[in-house]
Amino acid sequence: MAVRFHKEDGSNWVANFAPGWTELTNIAMLDNTPYPLIIAKGACYIMNPEETKPAAVFGADYTELYPANKGRYVLVGCIHLTIIEPDGSYWHTERISWDGVKVFTVKNNIVTGEAFDPTYEDDHWSPFSYDIDTKTLNGGSYHAL
Repeated sequence: MAVRFHKEDGSNWVANFAPGWTELTNIAMLDNTPYPLIIAKGACYIMNPEETKPAAVFGADYTELYPANKGRYVLVGCIHLTIIEPDGSYWHTERISWDGVKVFTVKNNIVTGEAFDPTYEDDHWSPFSYDIDTKTLNGGSYHAL
């Protein structure tokens, strides 16, 4: 994935981002920083347009990006969520699933969805909710045993 950046001095440059493992590709502008979040097929980069080296690089398995309250974003990975704060900082939730997370809603500060549970004979998904403000997980499959 290639992205052109424009510097304050009027010059520009192009960055080529190594892809992750999924199909998620996006550019999200953050509220409290000029650094955009670049998602290249599931791999995340927070970039300072003035520099060629990323301010942060993380993940490879993100499948979905949701806006959340207070200018935050929720990234959905295979086993957990990652919360991007408006200033470009980020943090990961505790593990929610053995291997697979589906998010259905992000409303206010609550993320709801299902987590894959391999302990059943047939495909089974356990419901969960995650409160971004209190960092509280209810449900999921990883801690169910």
